[in-house]
Parts: sequence; structure tokens; C-alpha cells
Amino acid sequence: MKIRIRKYRTSDRLCIVRFMEESLDYLTAIDQMKRTRRMPDYGERYTRKLSEEIDKNDGIAYVAELDDQIVGFAAGRIHKQSEIEMLECIPSKDGRVMELFVDAQYRRRNVGTLLMQKMEGYFREKGCDVSRVEVFEPNVNAH
Repeated sequence: MKIRIRKYRTSDRLCIVRFMEESLDYLTAIDQMKRTRRMPDYGERYTRKLSEEIDKNDGIAYVAELDDQIVGFAAGRIHKQSEIEMLECIPSKDGRVMELFVDAQYRRRNVGTLLMQKMEGYFREKGCDVSRVEVFEPNVNAH
């Protein structure tokens, strides 16, 4: 199994929309407090917002391919500290992973690790000294 990581292309958009919908459906299913939901236009609107965030904040998105099929996705951006943040912590340049998703049938096959390594490499190239990833607490598989 040879996974290839490459930059996201606009032709990948529909697949990413589906991934974002599947991701939120999963999070909704494991949300013990039942505070999460997915409205019908979520995937399209969220993917558009994600793309805008990437463009505005020196970010990047990658897809993982196996036999010309997209099996995973990661998106990240560079975070510039605000004046308020500078009052409470030392100056740093943060790379923030905004999304990491691997199709259910390809999990536990190193796809997420390869995507994270590629994202961390991008952050290093951009001079980041910190990489941040947030995980929904009930998502113990992602921990």
C-alpha cells in the first residue's frame, strides 16, 4: 500500500465536502452531551470557510491518495499572535492543524501519521516553533 501525500486541488473539493460531513457526523454520534449537529449545507459552507482561512493565514491543505482515490485530508494555517496573546505568553509562531480526516476504511494504516508529518514539515518551512492540534474530548481514537 503506497500512500501519496499531495497538495489539495480545487478538483478535490467535493471529496473534502463529503469528508467534512462524515467527520461531523462521527463527532455528533460520540457527543455525549448531544450539543453537536450537522445541518444540510454544513459540508459545503464549512469547506468554503476552511479554504478562506487557509488562503488568509498562509495555510495549506493536503490530501492522501491511494490508487488515485483520496483517502485522507489535512488542513492547517499559521497563527499570528494578537497583542493580547503577547501579554500572556512568550512570542511564538504557531502552526495550527485545523482538520485531519482519514476515511474510515483506511484508518490504522498510517495515513493520518503521513498527513501530520507533511503538515509539520510545512510548519517548519514557515518557521513555526509550535504545532497545535485540537481534539474533541470524546474522540479518544484521535488522542
